[in-house]
Amino acid sequence: MTKTFYKKILSILTIVSAVLLLNSCQKEFLITAMPDDGSHGTVNGGGVYKEGSVIEIWAVPATGYRFERWDDGYTDNPRTITVTGNATYIAIFSGGVFTDAFSVSATRTVYFSPGNLQWSATNGGSSPTYHPVATGSAPGTWRFAPNQWDIIGIENRYIDSAYTGWIDLFGWGTSGYDNKWPYMTATHPTGGYGYGNNDIAGTYYDWGVYNSIYNPQTNTIDGPGWRTMTSDEWEYLLNTRLTASGIRYAKAIVHGVNGLIIVPDNWKSDVYSFNKTNNYGADYTSNTVSIADWEQIASDGCIFLPAGGYRNQTTVSEAGSEGGYWSASYEYDERTGEADEARILHFDAGNLYPAYIGWRSLGYSVRLVKDVQ
Repeated sequence: MTKTFYKKILSILTIVSAVLLLNSCQKEFLITAMPDDGSHGTVNGGGVYKEGSVIEIWAVPATGYRFERWDDGYTDNPRTITVTGNATYIAIFSGGVFTDAFSVSATRTVYFSPGNLQWSATNGGSSPTYHPVATGSAPGTWRFAPNQWDIIGIENRYIDSAYTGWIDLFGWGTSGYDNKWPYMTATHPTGGYGYGNNDIAGTYYDWGVYNSIYNPQTNTIDGPGWRTMTSDEWEYLLNTRLTASGIRYAKAIVHGVNGLIIVPDNWKSDVYSFNKTNNYGADYTSNTVSIADWEQIASDGCIFLPAGGYRNQTTVSEAGSEGGYWSASYEYDERTGEADEARILHFDAGNLYPAYIGWRSLGYSVRLVKDVQ
């Protein structure tokens, strides 16, 4: 072998040694990612990483809580980090709008979802989307309304399988299961809607049982695991249950929107002084609630059901003045001998009926609940 060959070998070994030395000297740092309180949620992504590594951490709220921010003020979740030294990141959670429990029978309590149910074929964009369901995946995106007072209103008239906006008035049992699509406008109720002469409680025809739903409050996909209340549960919630304050509900205007405020079982009346409580004949103007007051009321567990109106095919009526919320309970129509109706919670400026009868083909609002375990 020549001297030139040995010099090349020596050069290669020198380079390899330098690389190994560099790697052995590369610093490693501890990234600690943790929640502000272990009962509020969990945080993933911490550990020991080499300097310069790009990693992700993400916060997962517990039921009843939402991710607010990281302790250094950043709000991205998941959050991308370039490792430059030891660091600790604390996720700050706050109690969600459904933190407190509501009795819906003598033995059952629930949390309410943070907004009415909405659906879009394209997630409000331009391209078709899909979402997880109990049996795989299905077209479109379901989400909870970003704010409790949000209603789509007259824009529901554009309801269609390819409509790129959001809709929030649905025929009964139109979860997407068994070709019961959320954009249905058919008028024959028995053949197209729900589950024949049966309740939809506990079935895939229930929006919350079948679908995973995006929650803007927590920036997470949740479910399946929500459900629609039965007519008996609406009755118990509004007319029967005992609460710490003696108050069950009050009609109100929140953020300029008419609707119904429902207080949790443990709500204390010194938080806010409602007028004409538990009064089905009260007008919305009985309580005009400012945004600042609502934030306090909501943080103490109250929910708000906005008056979203109803839809008959592509005609929307009474948006902002009348509220109709589906139950999971069918209704047999003795006039026709068919199960072409279902029970709804109905309210307006002078009435409140927790077990009103509505045609299944009409579009009403949906507010889901989750059982307290």
